[in-house]
Amino acid sequence: MILDLQRFQAQEQPRWDKLEGLLAQLEGRPDRRLKPGEAELLQELYAQTAADLNRVIHGALAPDLRQYLERLVARAYADIYYAQPTRSELWQPRRWLRIFTEFPEAFRRQSRYFALAVLITILGCAFGGLAVHYDAASVDVLLPADYLRNPSLRVQQEEKGQNRHLDSAQTEAQFSAQLITHNIQVALLAAALGVTFGIGTALLLFENGLLLGAVAVHYTQQGFGLFVTAWLLPHGAFEIPSILIAGQAGFYLARLLLRRREDRNMRQSMREWLLLIAGLAMMLVWAGTMEAFFSQHQAPVLPYGFKVAVGAAELVLLAIYLLLMGRSHAGADALTSLPAESK
Repeated sequence: MILDLQRFQAQEQPRWDKLEGLLAQLEGRPDRRLKPGEAELLQELYAQTAADLNRVIHGALAPDLRQYLERLVARAYADIYYAQPTRSELWQPRRWLRIFTEFPEAFRRQSRYFALAVLITILGCAFGGLAVHYDAASVDVLLPADYLRNPSLRVQQEEKGQNRHLDSAQTEAQFSAQLITHNIQVALLAAALGVTFGIGTALLLFENGLLLGAVAVHYTQQGFGLFVTAWLLPHGAFEIPSILIAGQAGFYLARLLLRRREDRNMRQSMREWLLLIAGLAMMLVWAGTMEAFFSQHQAPVLPYGFKVAVGAAELVLLAIYLLLMGRSHAGADALTSLPAESK
């Protein structure tokens, strides 16, 4: 306990002033860089001021002095242990390329929410497929678009090239941009609906599955199963998983809202959510490109078997990426964190 507070403050105030001056000098520099000697001095002053704060706290004296020292110690801690990236560092390619390994790691960490999104979508597919299979009248309700309700006419027009309005690279690129924008908007909506505690996300996933199941069964019943597979799989191999990951992000956000009082590191938790969003956005860019430049071209321009093979290869590569990318890096980090004797 400090017996003579005035004497203590008079003795230590010059050191606090020196620390405060050094911090002000550092914060006034654009790059916030310290010379080696300044860094050593900052570390020494920080340790001594932290010890002074500890004495004040345990002495239960002078709340104003305690608050002043707390702020001073917090500023010094931030400048020592957190280096704000400079503009040149922000634009380093390596910094942004890390998303390609961090996204699948986040996906695997939150895989239980992905499983929930898959389950709800499968339920929607089953409901839509069974409805079309056992009740022909449900086609008009579940498939409002004319080209979906009449598969034979759609296939005939596609194979004759009557619907092929994409007659140039420029129009194809424009169509691709529209698809990418629309798909990202839908995915972001599914992820953001986590604020409804996951209810809105679940309804959107179920509706998406309902439409997908109804289309698949209706076309298959009419004898166009290969056509619908070749039509959907090349871009659906990335588009459908991205919507499921959007649902994963939505359910993860719902968990954060429900347990926000227990989450001591909300910033890190939201970073996980942003990683999922960034990853699915990249997937949707590829899906939109494939849909505009590849999926819309039917036989005889592109054989159905070839399109199915390309879509299947995409799906396999995506699964390998999501399940394996970053595992060796994570394993190395875990190994280096072990005590020396356990290695």
